[in-house]
Amino acid sequence: MEISDEILQSVPLHLRQTEMSYVGALKISHSTVHNLKRRGRLRTHTACNKPALSSDHKVARLRWILSHINPFTGNQDPTFVDMRNVIHYDEKWFYLNPDKRRFYLLPSEEGPYMAVQSRRFKLKAMFMAIIGMPLYGIDGEMLHDGKYGIFPFTVQQLAQKSSKKRPRGILETKALQNINREVIRLMLLTKVIPAIKSKWPESLAKDVVIQWDNARPHQVPRDAEFIEATTTNGFNIQFIFQPAQSPDLNVLDLGLFRSIQSLQYQFFPKDLDELVQKVKDSYDTFDPEVNKYIWVTLQNCMIKILKAKGGNKYKIPHMNKKKLENIGILPEIVVVQKEVVVEAVEYLNTMFRPANQGNEEVTEELEVDAD
Repeated sequence: MEISDEILQSVPLHLRQTEMSYVGALKISHSTVHNLKRRGRLRTHTACNKPALSSDHKVARLRWILSHINPFTGNQDPTFVDMRNVIHYDEKWFYLNPDKRRFYLLPSEEGPYMAVQSRRFKLKAMFMAIIGMPLYGIDGEMLHDGKYGIFPFTVQQLAQKSSKKRPRGILETKALQNINREVIRLMLLTKVIPAIKSKWPESLAKDVVIQWDNARPHQVPRDAEFIEATTTNGFNIQFIFQPAQSPDLNVLDLGLFRSIQSLQYQFFPKDLDELVQKVKDSYDTFDPEVNKYIWVTLQNCMIKILKAKGGNKYKIPHMNKKKLENIGILPEIVVVQKEVVVEAVEYLNTMFRPANQGNEEVTEELEVDAD
C-alpha cells in the first residue's frame, strides 16, 4: 500500500502524537505505520519546551558568543577563545525517585512495587555543581578531570519528635527549600571557592572565571570577607553572568546534569542521606571524556546560535565525537567559519543601525564588540 507524503502530512499535528490516533486518522493498520517507519518514511520526534526569547535576548546571545571568538584577519577562519580558566556553575533539584522506571523482566517475574506518600510533595534536594574543562598534556594524558565538586543544600538538625525511623533528639539531614542570596553566599565561601583553590591545576594561571545564570539569588557579594576569599593565595576569581534564557550556553544544563541524573536513577535510595551520597557518587564516577565532549558540544551550539541569529530553534549538533577521538582529530577548540561570524556581525549592525543612516557605519561600541 503506497501512501504519498501529502496524505501523511495532511493529518494535523495534534493527531500525530500517538500511533493510535495517527492510524485512526489515516484509516490504516498499525503494521503499515511500522513499515513506513522501517523504510524511513516516518520518524519519531520528541518536542520540548524551550525558553522564550525576545529580540533583546537574541542580541545578547549573539554579542556573548562573538565575545568568545578570537579576532581574525584575512581569510583565516577564527576559533573560540581558550576556556580552560572558565568554570560553569549551576543548581539543580535531584529527586529521590523518578515517577516511572523501565525494567526488563521475565514473563514469570512480578513487576517491582513503587509507592510514595505524596505525588505532589516529593523528597528532593538541591545541589550546586561546578565543572571546568578537562586538562590534557602533550602526550594526551589527563592532567585534570575538570571536576571541582557537587554540594547539597542540606543541614543537620536535631529531630523534634520520635518516629518509627529514628528516635527524638538524633541528628537528621534536612534539605533546604528556600535557596536565597545569603545561602548562596555561604555555599560559595565554605564549599565552592575552597574546592576551586584546592583542585585548581598548577599549570594554569590563577585568573578564574565562574559563569552562572541570572537567577535572583545569584548576586556577587561585595563584602570584605568574600573579596578576600576570591583574591588570596594569588587567585583572582571573577563572576560573569551568561545571557538570560540561555541554558544552552552552560555545560551543566547542556548535558552534565542529565548524565549525573541518569547515573543516580540507577540506584534506589531510601532516604535523603542516601540520595545525597548517590548524587555525589554519580558526580565522581562521571566520565571526564564525556565532560570533554560536552565542552565541544557547547562550542558547536554557539555556532548554531550564530546561524540562528541568536535564536534557539536548532538541533543539538552531533559530530561523532567518539569516532573523532579514536582517530585523534577531535578538536579541543572548535573552528568557526568566517562567513558565519561576518553574517552575525552584519545582522547586529542592522539591528543597531538607526533608520535614517541607511548603510552607514554603526556605532563604535558595536564595532569594537564585533572585532
